[in-house]
Amino acid sequence: MDKISTVFKKTQNVLREKLRNKRVGHRRDHITATQQVEEKTGPTSDSLGQNGPGVHSQSPCGHIVTSSSLINMVNQCLKKKNLDFSCPVCEEEWSWSQIRGQLQLSQAQTVILDTQVNHIIQDLPDVYKKCPVCLNILRRPMDSAGRPCPYSSCVHCPHTHHFCWSCLAPWVFPNAASSGQCSNQYCHIVATLLACETVTDAGSSVLGCPVFRACPQCYTLITPQPDCKFVVCPECFHRFCYICLDSETECVKREDPYQPVSPACKKPRAERQKFIT
Repeated sequence: MDKISTVFKKTQNVLREKLRNKRVGHRRDHITATQQVEEKTGPTSDSLGQNGPGVHSQSPCGHIVTSSSLINMVNQCLKKKNLDFSCPVCEEEWSWSQIRGQLQLSQAQTVILDTQVNHIIQDLPDVYKKCPVCLNILRRPMDSAGRPCPYSSCVHCPHTHHFCWSCLAPWVFPNAASSGQCSNQYCHIVATLLACETVTDAGSSVLGCPVFRACPQCYTLITPQPDCKFVVCPECFHRFCYICLDSETECVKREDPYQPVSPACKKPRAERQKFIT
């Protein structure tokens, strides 16, 4: 009887361990599936991190909203490429920074949403821009005739300032009766640099870079070479790396001197160029 009892207990322990491992496996698969969905569509109301889907929080305008309704509203807006967020109760406008504070997502979830927002801004440069001072997202204003204004101001900044919608340089008014003008003589070039598409060819050494770069010395617009990260300016003959924008001499210094020059760059990809001259 003792032997039978011992065998029975061991069998029970084995079955319990298998059941526990099965539950852990299901839980791990669920977490992995949720992460894959979030990478494509954004965080769901079931993965809100600190705030559960039924938790209530006070909105910037004072109304009480649930975390699930807030994240659903954000996901619906992002699917429509709409960055005009507002309170579901009173429709008061909310900035993206206010929304991010209300969601209380994990760092990884916040990065996913920020990436989606930045893609929308890049895809719709005539509709949305980030304020060059405070980086809040702004919708392009319209004039009295319903036409897009060539400049904008930011309601989020403590001090009123105007900037060119195309190149983000200060917009100046020579006199009170003037409609103003962009202060940047290279406005058309910077506008192209900020709004152009990116290189999508998977075989390109400059994948992800803008299709236009400006020569760091003379600001001439240049397109990348198909199989090399280095380009030569046709105007001043300056040679530089299309990825990091450093001169070829400086970029090569980071390479292994005993190996062929790598098609990739040791430095992170430089941001889109903008300058005022």
